[in-house]
Amino acid sequence: MKNIWHSILLAFQFFTVLPVHKEIPLSKVTITGMFACLPWIGALMGTVVAAIIFSLTQWTASSDMLLAFAIVASFALFTGGLHLDGFIDMGDAYFSYRDREKRLEILDDPRVGAFGVLAVLFLILGKMIVLHELFAQEKLSLWMLVFIPFLTRVGMSFYFMSLNCSKEKGLAYFFKTHLQQGLLTSFMFITLVIALSGMFFVTGFSIVPVILVAVLAIAFMVFRQFTRRNFGGVSGDLLGASIEGMEVVLWMTLLLCV
Repeated sequence: MKNIWHSILLAFQFFTVLPVHKEIPLSKVTITGMFACLPWIGALMGTVVAAIIFSLTQWTASSDMLLAFAIVASFALFTGGLHLDGFIDMGDAYFSYRDREKRLEILDDPRVGAFGVLAVLFLILGKMIVLHELFAQEKLSLWMLVFIPFLTRVGMSFYFMSLNCSKEKGLAYFFKTHLQQGLLTSFMFITLVIALSGMFFVTGFSIVPVILVAVLAIAFMVFRQFTRRNFGGVSGDLLGASIEGMEVVLWMTLLLCV
């Protein structure tokens, strides 16, 4: 039980803005448990966002654009902009059109360039436009706000396990060397089955959750090939970028198939 609690605290400490003022042991068990907890942390954040949107729609006259902004801003607030920062760094590195080594240097550079700003601008605008359309067409349901952040973190975990690190240093490399991949893979599949069963019940046995999982798998493979070709592997920034990118893809899928 102590390891489970430590894993939950680590997930909040490293992947959310919630302050956890406690020194937690970084062992193979707790780090593997941290990644196992991430989808449920995403679902928890989504539940809070769903409650916010429900309150705004029930007790205010908020416009569709304001609701879309509230969703994007809330998730960015909960993560402290961590994943957006990764997407910015990836944009700067990729659109520099330099060789792999230089791209990795740019990933490590804390400064923000023009390409990173443009990349995150299009990302945020893209999210808001798709969410606005979902509201305008009355296609957005509260379960989507819970399931999407859950799925993106499942995808991130599989992505992290499927590649070597682009460099043998940094936090991502440390996590990678302490990850029990077989155990985490089994847990992720079980987690996905449990979540899909719950979504079938909530949606009245709709096929939409299955479509989202299928699209996630395709997006995971495409992004995996993209990062292996351009960066030689995975890094902390690319983990954050994977969540942001997969999220947009899944929202667009909902717009097209619901």
